[in-house]
Order: sequence, then structure tokens, then C-alpha cells
Amino acid sequence: MSGILNEPQMKVTYFSLILLAGLGLAACKKKGCTDPTADNYSEKAKKDDGSCTYTFPAYDSQIEQIKATYADMAFAVFDDSYNKAVDLQTAIQAFVNSPSQAGFDAAKQAWLDAREPYGQSEIFRFVEGPIDNSSDGPEGLLNAWPMDEAYVDYVDGSPNAGIINNPTTYPTIDQVTLVTANENGGEENISVGYHAIEFLLWGQDTSATSAGNRQYTDYVTGGSGTAANQDRRGQYLIMCSDLLVAALQQVRDAWDPAMSGNYRTTWLAMDNATALRKVINSLRVMAGTELSGERMYTAYNNMNQEDEHSCFSDNTHRDIILNAEGISNLYRGTYTRVNGTVISGYGLEDLVNEIAPTQNTQMINQLNATETMVNGLYIPFDQAIILPAERPKVLDAVNSLIAEKDIILNIAADNFNIHF
Repeated sequence: MSGILNEPQMKVTYFSLILLAGLGLAACKKKGCTDPTADNYSEKAKKDDGSCTYTFPAYDSQIEQIKATYADMAFAVFDDSYNKAVDLQTAIQAFVNSPSQAGFDAAKQAWLDAREPYGQSEIFRFVEGPIDNSSDGPEGLLNAWPMDEAYVDYVDGSPNAGIINNPTTYPTIDQVTLVTANENGGEENISVGYHAIEFLLWGQDTSATSAGNRQYTDYVTGGSGTAANQDRRGQYLIMCSDLLVAALQQVRDAWDPAMSGNYRTTWLAMDNATALRKVINSLRVMAGTELSGERMYTAYNNMNQEDEHSCFSDNTHRDIILNAEGISNLYRGTYTRVNGTVISGYGLEDLVNEIAPTQNTQMINQLNATETMVNGLYIPFDQAIILPAERPKVLDAVNSLIAEKDIILNIAADNFNIHF
């Protein structure tokens, strides 16, 4: 099967083999472009070349339903993510105002809880929508990684490292300062988002058997504090949580059915061919590159915990499980909210089952296989990528996700003449 990796190939960087082409929905350059929105659109080319956008009048009704389900799911998962981020913000504020071990533990648990819906929301990326629009999408303020923790705070051997310990360059800890600093001078110079908060709560993970072990006294001012600049550290943590809430509110509002003129309105009015291509693109990128490659195979290949997603808290196994669940959610057209409410509607699964039931069964079986594999990974993930008995399970899960990508590409090409 093309794209499947085996053990001897592990020295090859996975995502260097996969070059993501742009969606190309409205700017075809070749003569006789098949994109009906392009100036050089050609009806003849449309019949001969499936590389650009098609129209599917036979499936218009079904795709309209898929769009509606997508919008409902997007609002629900970002609403859950926002609400859990507010809980995290509240816990952080309470802890910083009155530092204690109990408050510190509560803030950590709130962070873990907040990751549950957000992990399932990431399937709504890769469509130039409100989360990762190139002009104003806040994804880089939410989940950017991996981060150089020394950019933010002290690390072993460097007690004065980071923005927190540099009042000369950063005299004020506020939202403008932290947003401006984010990825300034390098992609790993992450100053905000879930993982900056994670580091500020757990600290470096220097243990093979446990997560980071930052002491709550890092936030206690005066002689009992375990690290300098306790006030600035507390301000930093609060600013990060405030920015997280604001960014998630921006995305949630973009999908809110109670608001008019937002991205949901744009999405529902989008031509069906473009919308279908975007849905399929999210599935193929998340399964075939983002999760299988950048989030799993890179860490597997390098055998380095610095390449894992939530390395400070040792929560990477949940990131993987939730991202895989998000792929399944989108294909099936269903999402279970934090409160247990099920958001469900006509999904891509239903359409594919109508026109290609064998391929649909193949995709469902692969989704189920992936779910079993990712739930069976060794915990913590930083040991799963090192222990000889556990590494094959990581590679199996990677290849199962690549198989999902291959199946969805076949579905797109065989049934909708969509090619990437």
C-alpha cells in the first residue's frame, strides 16, 4: 500500500515525503482550468480533468445536509472548548490570587479537561476557515507547538531564562506583549496557548515515568517562593488563559447559529463542490499528515519526547486519541458534547454509503481499527516511542491513519472526481 511505513524506513522524515498542495479552488493557472470560479475555466476541461472543483447536481441535497451537520458540529465542539477554557481561566485566576497545592492541582485538572473537547475540534482545521484563516485565524495563539520552554521561563541549568525572568526586555506582562512575542524569531518561540499554559503549570518533564513537577511555590511571592519573579509568572499565566478564552470565543462566534453574517453563514452559502472538497481535505490532512506524521511519526522516528504534543503534562496519548476521534466524528457526522448531548446529522458516511457502500464499509472499518490502536498505545507516549515492545504499536497506529487517508482519497477520486 503506497504511503505505509515500515521499521527500516524510520530514519526517513515522514512529513518530508508528503508535500501538501494548496486547495487551489479559485486560482487555477493551467490552460483550461476546471475551477468554475477561475477566469480560465473550461467546460471541456471539466469533463477531462478532475484536479479542480466540480459541481455535483445529483448530490446537491445531500451535500447541503453535510454542510449543515458540519456547521452544527463545529459550533458545538468550539462552544465546549470555549466553556472549558473559561473553567480553566477561573481556576488559574483563583490559584494565582491565592496560591496553594490544592489550587494548583485544580488548575492542572482544568487544563486536562479543557483539552478534551479541543482535541476533537482540530479536524475543523485545514479549510481556511475561522480557526486557521491565513489573515485572522487564531490557531497559532491556541495550539502552537513544539515550544522552546526556555523562551518563556526558567529551565534546568538556566534559572534566568525566558520572558518571565527578563523584565528589561519585557517590562510589562500583558496580552499585547505575549501575542507580539509569539513565534517571534522562530517557530518554537511559543509564548501563548495551551502548551505555554501547560508548561507554566507542569514545568519541564525530565522524568521517564512522570510528568513535569513544577512546584506551586513558583507562584508564591516572598521568601517561600521556589523561583524568582513569582508575580510576573502569575501575571503571565493569567494573560495566557485570557488570550485562550478570547481566541476560542472568536472561533465559537464564527459558527454560532444565533449570530448573522458570520462564517457559518458563509459556509452554508458556499457552493457544494467547494464545501465537499474542504471536508475531504480536512480528513486527508489530519489523518495523513498532521496526526500520523507531525504528531506521531516525528516523535517515533526521533525517539525524542521534545517532539511529542503535550510533553510537559504527559497528556499526548489523549491528544492522539481525541484527534483520531475528531476524524471519525467528521466522517460519521456526529459529536458527543461534554454534557452528553449528541450532535448528529447527515454526514459524509451517509453520502458515501449511498453511492459506494463497499468503500464506506472500508472506511468505517479503518476508523474502528485506528480507534483500537490509539487507545492501546503505551502511556506515557514518551515511553511508547522508546520501549522496544511498544514502538511497533505506534507505527501500526501511524499506518492505520495513513490507510484512512488513502481510503478517503480513493472515495474522493472515484465518486466525486476530486483529486489532491
